[in-house]
Amino acid sequence: MRINAVIGSMTLALTATVLAACGSGDSSSSSASGGYCDELKADKTYFESLSGSSSDASNLDTVFSKVHTLADDAPANVADDWKTLDEAVTTIESALKDAGIKASDLAKMQQGQIPPGADLSKLKDLAPKLQSLNTSDVSDAAKNISDDAKKTCDVDLTSTS
Repeated sequence: MRINAVIGSMTLALTATVLAACGSGDSSSSSASGGYCDELKADKTYFESLSGSSSDASNLDTVFSKVHTLADDAPANVADDWKTLDEAVTTIESALKDAGIKASDLAKMQQGQIPPGADLSKLKDLAPKLQSLNTSDVSDAAKNISDDAKKTCDVDLTSTS
C-alpha cells in the first residue's frame, strides 16, 4: 500500500513546518524576557528532536503543546508570528484528528503500523493538507520568531546543541 509514502511525505512536510518555527528571522524587543525566553531555551530540545536523521515523530504531540504555550506567552513583537505558527499547528492537529490518528502515531505508521480507528481515505488526504502549510506567511513568521529568539533571548533556534 502507498500509505508509507504518504506518511513519509506528511512527516517531512510536518517537520519542515514545525522546524521552520525554530528556523531563522529579524525582530527585537526587550519585552521578550524572563518566562518567554526561559520557555524557548527549555523547548528548543523538543524542536531539535524533529530534525536530523534521528528525528523522533513521537515527540510531535509535545512539540505541538509547546508551540501553543509559546504562542500564548509570546511578547507583542512576535505575537502575530506565533499566532500564524500556532494556526498552522492547529490545522495539522485537526487533520490528524480527522484521520483518526495522533501525532505520536506517525513513528509507528512509518513502519507500516496503522493505528486502530485510522480513516485511510482521510489519511491519504493529509500530505496535501500539510504541504499547503508551506507558505510564505508561515516561513516569514518562523524567520521572525527565530531572529527575535536569537536577538532578544540569546537562543539560537537554528542550531542543534
